[in-house]
Amino acid sequence: MKQGSTFSRIIWKLIVSVILGVLMYFGSGAVGFPPAFQWMFVSYVGLGFLVFLLLDAPPLPRLSGWPAGVALLLFYALLSGAYIWGASAWPQYDPEVEKGKIKKLLKRKLERFQASQGRVDDLLQQVKALEGASAEVLARLSNFAPVMATPASINLPEGRAMTVVDRGREVYELYECYNCHKLGGKGSVKKRGPALDNIGSFLTVEDIKRKVFDPTYLYAEGFEKEHKGGKGKMPDKYKELMTDEEVMALATFLTTLKNPMADPPTPRPVFVKSNVEHGFIVFGYVRDAAGKPVPGIEVHVMPKKKGGHDAKGKTNVSGYYEIFMHMHNEDVGVTVSVSAQNSTKEFVTEYDPNDKVTKRQKSLDLVIPSAS
Repeated sequence: MKQGSTFSRIIWKLIVSVILGVLMYFGSGAVGFPPAFQWMFVSYVGLGFLVFLLLDAPPLPRLSGWPAGVALLLFYALLSGAYIWGASAWPQYDPEVEKGKIKKLLKRKLERFQASQGRVDDLLQQVKALEGASAEVLARLSNFAPVMATPASINLPEGRAMTVVDRGREVYELYECYNCHKLGGKGSVKKRGPALDNIGSFLTVEDIKRKVFDPTYLYAEGFEKEHKGGKGKMPDKYKELMTDEEVMALATFLTTLKNPMADPPTPRPVFVKSNVEHGFIVFGYVRDAAGKPVPGIEVHVMPKKKGGHDAKGKTNVSGYYEIFMHMHNEDVGVTVSVSAQNSTKEFVTEYDPNDKVTKRQKSLDLVIPSAS
């Protein structure tokens, strides 16, 4: 009878814990907590359930001597292991880092607000100046003397000595892309998104910009399940959170990542919303011997085939170029020459004419030797 009563108490505690866990999960989600915190609250309910189970557990036999010491050591080892696992499983937050990120996110809005306040003050000062000047104008009307207007001062935003690539790395950290992607072996501990160490060998700046604003544009090979839905899918909130400047800087930074030997490797992209059968894209960076980007330089792309037509484009401020060539299924295996000033490289087009999901493109960086 006592055993049945104990079992019934356990069942009731389990039912109450399940109800509380469901309420905590959906309640915390409704007020805006991220999924990590929702599951954290549910785990607290589970811990409470275990504590109440221990209250009904029969007493353990009394231990003494060395068995008691061994039991104590095992207990602390189990407890320490649970704490270490829990600490590594949940996201780690440094309040100072988070405050810094929030400050950067709000900086632009604060600057706009301060600028608007400054403009109001400027207008009030101009009104007062006009009131004082009106009397002078009336006094000089008899002489029809022209009054020269003073141009208004222009308040330029505070600038920083930072390249576009540096800015893109800052955006990567600011929006915590490392929560889902590994970079340099650091980042997400779960399979949420692909590693990005070699992403610059597969995607152009435009591809990355479109992926950020439209996650359904493409997915990484091996991440089909995450792409179709569930909590592993890339969020579509960035089109509302990120500015065009931020996503451009982020895309520029990511296209500089070209490490094919990284572990884990970056998987190839599978394009869902792109016609890959027509055309071939050559993209990359032009730098000088010191590794600095060379902007505004013309890059020529020429397929070495009968009737082949060259294409050309110019590098942007980051030394990045992106050139589209008209090529067809039968052009696989054609040698293509890419040149900028006195630097030239060649490659052979490689693609499967029957492949409808892999974009036909080649990442190729050029180095312009220093003038002797």
